[in-house]
Amino acid sequence: MSDSAAGSRYERLTAEQMDEQRIQNVAYQYLCRLEEAKRWMEACLGEELPAPTALEEALRNGVILAKLGHCFIPTAVPLKKIFDPEQLRYKAVGLQFRHTDNINHWRNAMSSLGLPAIFYPETTDVYDKKNMPRAVYCIHALSLYLYRLGLAPPIHDLYGKVKFTDEEINNMKLELDKYGIQMPAFNKIGGILANELSVDEAAVHAAVVAINEAVDRGDVSITASALKNPAALLTDLQEALMSVYQEMLKQARMRKAEQAACKHGGSEDKDMYEEYLSQQEIQDHIRTINDADGGREALSSSAITEGDRISDSRIPHEDEYIEARDVARYGGAGVPPWSQAWGWDSSESAWWPGCSSRDPAGPSPNERREAIPQWAHHLQGEP
Repeated sequence: MSDSAAGSRYERLTAEQMDEQRIQNVAYQYLCRLEEAKRWMEACLGEELPAPTALEEALRNGVILAKLGHCFIPTAVPLKKIFDPEQLRYKAVGLQFRHTDNINHWRNAMSSLGLPAIFYPETTDVYDKKNMPRAVYCIHALSLYLYRLGLAPPIHDLYGKVKFTDEEINNMKLELDKYGIQMPAFNKIGGILANELSVDEAAVHAAVVAINEAVDRGDVSITASALKNPAALLTDLQEALMSVYQEMLKQARMRKAEQAACKHGGSEDKDMYEEYLSQQEIQDHIRTINDADGGREALSSSAITEGDRISDSRIPHEDEYIEARDVARYGGAGVPPWSQAWGWDSSESAWWPGCSSRDPAGPSPNERREAIPQWAHHLQGEP
């Protein structure tokens, strides 16, 4: 055999190896996307789900998906409408046609939430497993959409951070070969979502970006003007508390930026709202300050009998009002289910060991209680 023939054979083998490596990498990437979706849904639902290698099969009866819809918009998916919620029928006799109702409930919930229909899979994509990557792609789009609205935790990029056995990767490669489809572009979800936003949603987005930029500048008058922009859809703004809003939003913004830096390092491949406060987060901080200030003012104006002065130690502080608000909002738990995955109740996040635990919406309720008494009333000139 001539040297040229031997060289040609070597190059051809190298190309085959490179192609095989590419296919293996696609299978690994998809397993990572499954793991990301699994962890996000676990955080939202507060329950453990099957491993990524078994997640596709577990989604086919639609129970997990319908519960996810109920989690974010219970009026669209009441629990009583979910067929086989404990999956007893599924475990006994397998899939039944009525399980498709669950998938349709999930689709209806996404429509009610306003997620663009371009992301939806067909019912048969899930039930008949015709295009499961499309369903997982939709879960990723839903997570980003809800996170930007301040309604859910972010989904985390786990590529290169999780490991799978060669057997698991090879099995997934065989499964993907059966689909015979092109893998969805998960990394383009953010851009597609932005293009599909309505004019009103785009206006809200622009107003929220302006608020974040004003907070970064630190000028209270500019921040106040941005907060009062009607397009931001913010309510209960109090002129006397603008300096407090500025300081609290600045701290929350810095915390989100620190969390994003801890997650991505120096990488620029991150979503804007991993660093910026969302409209819902800004509104929540405003209400937190209003609640604390209103509670203190009510106590200060209470009738006090002669000689019965109440010392500061006997006056409940703002934290009691914040605690009451959180308990009322989250049904007595104090925090939503997914906050535990963020690590509010521990020294570090369960998802990102080594990173300080931070709520995606800024400080945790405990942190807010500690922060407000230190500076809120000082900024207003109170003792």
